[in-house]
Amino acid sequence: MKKILYITDAVKLNIQRLDFACFLCNLTDSKLTGVFLENREHETRSPAFIREKAISGEIADSPEQLKETLSREHIREFKDACELRGVNCAIHQDAGAPLHEVISESRYADVLVIDSSTSFTENRECPPTKFVQEVLAAAECPVVLPPDSFDGIDEIIFTYDGSPSSIFAIKQFAYLFPEMEDRKVIVFDVVPPGKKIGKSQHKLQEWLNTHYSRNEILIREDERTRAQLLEYLLGRKNAFVVMGAFGRGLISGMLSPSHADPVVKIISLPIFITHR
Repeated sequence: MKKILYITDAVKLNIQRLDFACFLCNLTDSKLTGVFLENREHETRSPAFIREKAISGEIADSPEQLKETLSREHIREFKDACELRGVNCAIHQDAGAPLHEVISESRYADVLVIDSSTSFTENRECPPTKFVQEVLAAAECPVVLPPDSFDGIDEIIFTYDGSPSSIFAIKQFAYLFPEMEDRKVIVFDVVPPGKKIGKSQHKLQEWLNTHYSRNEILIREDERTRAQLLEYLLGRKNAFVVMGAFGRGLISGMLSPSHADPVVKIISLPIFITHR
């Protein structure tokens, strides 16, 4: 892997989330391309956002000039942060429809990293926002949702449901991050009570043994797949979670108020998501 994208709103840069993108670049000796998005197709940012920046001292003659000033400052901060972390970087400034720009960029990248709270609407949203969900569904390369902070990666958790998409995600991660072959690997699966283990698990174990020296397949019997996965992930630290279509369904289907808090807690772990 050589090209990683970091997707950000041009006027809202989260340096803490950038830390993880830089970690991946240093791990894989990759270049980081910062994609600074400006929504010019359907601008819905609240005027309150502009007033807040003006009150804080970031004053411009017009909202457009303020946005330009913020974008320049964030590009400088991005470059400084990358230099401080020893990461080679490039800048793409994309103005237009944000989703279209991200999908176009993803077509020519190995992995993209995006803050799960990225949004171009004035409405407050629980992460992952509608925009990020759309990116997850349409991206043409794997997507990583970075954590707020982390202390390294000690283990990799592959979420597995026996589907081709979950296997595809596992294989993609292994191929993109061979540098993590020494990490502990846990394949987490939830099956209905009494379900027999088929030949596929033995084949999966054989494949795991060729890529990871420390691995185990953890199976829980329960009808509540989502609840079991949440319970398990909430107890993990310093873990990198890998999800296929199973993961995409979990995330996109959990934005009801009762599930908002658990989702936020899950995304405090880095999550790798891809689909066929």
